[in-house]
Amino acid sequence: MSTDASSSKRRPLVTGVAGLAMVVLAIGLAVVGNILAFEQVRSVTTRLMTEATARAGQVAATANEQFPQRLASALRMVADHVRRRPNKTWEPPPRFPAWIDKLYVWNGTELRDLGAAGQENPAIASVVRNQVLAGPLEISAVAFTASPQIDFARADGEELVIAQLGSTDVDLNPMVVVAAISQARIEADFLRPLVSADDALQLAVTGADPDNGNHLDVPNSGSQNLAGALRIWAIQPAKAFVDDQRRTVLTQTLVYVGLTTVALGTLLLAMWFLTRVVRREVALAELKSGFVADVSHELKTPLALIRMFAETLRDGRVASDEKRQEYYEVILRESTRLTDLIHNILDFSRIEAGRKEYHLQTTDVAAAVEQTYATYRPQLEHAGFEHELRVESGLPSVDADRGAIAQILVNLITNAVKYSDDEKYVLIEVTSDTRRNRRGVLISVHDLGIGIAPEDRAMLTEGFYRASDSRVRGKAGAGLGLAVVRHIVDAHGGSLDVESRLVKGSTFRVFLPATPEPVTSEDKTDGANTDR
Repeated sequence: MSTDASSSKRRPLVTGVAGLAMVVLAIGLAVVGNILAFEQVRSVTTRLMTEATARAGQVAATANEQFPQRLASALRMVADHVRRRPNKTWEPPPRFPAWIDKLYVWNGTELRDLGAAGQENPAIASVVRNQVLAGPLEISAVAFTASPQIDFARADGEELVIAQLGSTDVDLNPMVVVAAISQARIEADFLRPLVSADDALQLAVTGADPDNGNHLDVPNSGSQNLAGALRIWAIQPAKAFVDDQRRTVLTQTLVYVGLTTVALGTLLLAMWFLTRVVRREVALAELKSGFVADVSHELKTPLALIRMFAETLRDGRVASDEKRQEYYEVILRESTRLTDLIHNILDFSRIEAGRKEYHLQTTDVAAAVEQTYATYRPQLEHAGFEHELRVESGLPSVDADRGAIAQILVNLITNAVKYSDDEKYVLIEVTSDTRRNRRGVLISVHDLGIGIAPEDRAMLTEGFYRASDSRVRGKAGAGLGLAVVRHIVDAHGGSLDVESRLVKGSTFRVFLPATPEPVTSEDKTDGANTDR
């Protein structure tokens, strides 16, 4: 007995620990999953940013390589033109860089503007003459260099790149070809076409102007600075691309967190439901185990009495007729008790298997109750109960199974007898009633027994359930009577109510709806006239 009790106490503890372990495992998996998902998104984003930075480096290298080459080639092209056609107007050939717009030739004494006649820009020419070529110029110092010499200047608020390349004229005298290139033209016509081929890149102005010290834009991460004449620019991942990657990280993180939260919530709900089912199954197994013990006791006691009194009568050890009659009543009472118990077990078994059937027919409920009461009356009197039956006249008929009504009453009276200790009183009332706009018959069984605790009322009609009250546990029983009553009432479309107070008794009320009255032709005619 102690082993069973301790094991039954350990089962909820083991179930609770297992459930807690599953919850902790689920939360751990969710956290790990979120971390891995975030790391995956961050890894992909980092890879994309790295690729964009690498492409920015490639574009920067291309610009750094092409600019001096194309600039030197253009200036040599101008020198060749001056040498071959010294007196002709300069006409840029088709492949001449569009970003070179101001060209000059210096022969040591004269600065010649190669632009169209009348289009000279005095400010730029002055800058070229005074800043770059001021004073006696040693042309031989800059002549015949492979790459242009780069300087920076400013004219009319415009930033200029001044490129000088030495050459010779038609008479092989030294000369200098000068290009005064607007930085805006370099940006628009040379750099942006290189960058625009990749949507993930942008051109930025960075650092400080080396000549005037003006601080410009600060580049973002991954910026690749240009060199030489292009050193005030940088190629870097586009702000829109960077913002898009940040949004991707945030969005994907929120999606992963949201999905994981939903999955975790679903998993926890499923585990809660599973734990509840397991606990219920454990409780049901315990109830069934107790049911076996209770039924064994319920069967053993009356069978022992029947056997003892039957053997006494058989052996002729009862001298008086009065004593024999008493023994016969005991045998009858105990056999009836056995019959009721077996009926409940068989009915509950059929109910659980879905095979219980009721034969409904128009029934006089008052007559069925009176007959059952008369059958059970000797047992009430033998148990020392005061009992009373009150039947209202003019009750409506009910479509019911007469045997089922008798079974309802027997189970309710049996409970009243079983759970009444000090005040032994049973009142049975059969009255008419109306519930939910339905007229019917109300069967009430009232006792003055131990009553029912509020926490036990919701489970009263569950199979094998017995209240935790020690006064209930001390009584023999299988916990099936009220479950059978509930099923019978539901099958008849009725309702079962209980009103109880501890130590003040209980009242069970069974409502059975009346048989619908047939609609006559006169009723139909009256209804039609009413409608009109």
